Amino acid sequence: MRISRVNHLGVLVDDLDAAVAGFRDLLGLPLEKTEVFEDALDIAFLPCGDTQVELIRPREEGDEAAAWLRKHGPGIQHVAFEVDDLEGSLAELRERGVETIGEAPRPGADGTVIAFLDPRRFGGILVELCQYRSPSEGR
Repeated sequence: MRISRVNHLGVLVDDLDAAVAGFRDLLGLPLEKTEVFEDALDIAFLPCGDTQVELIRPREEGDEAAAWLRKHGPGIQHVAFEVDDLEGSLAELRERGVETIGEAPRPGADGTVIAFLDPRRFGGILVELCQYRSPSEGR
């Protein structure tokens, strides 16, 4: 398995406009684009060097992200590492006893396929692995 970089930090927010304004206007991070993902999440992408901040607002109260936000409040929900071979990485991690959460791999935002890893193996931190669907989509 080879991790090429931190792809993004997933940050859950209650108010996407206010969060974007803070990161853009106060920190100077450009808003690259926004995306509605699976009609469940509004996501704003703000690049920072070779990685990006994903500001994520759940659209529905019953969504997993909304439940996480209610329990923990706004903040970093996960760290996403980019890999060149998601299937191979998952096979290697399974051999090491690492389980995934939910369906893996599955379609992700920003043209990726993703897998979330059991946070119990990472000191309680939710880890996502992602791979761009085509090499031209990578950053």
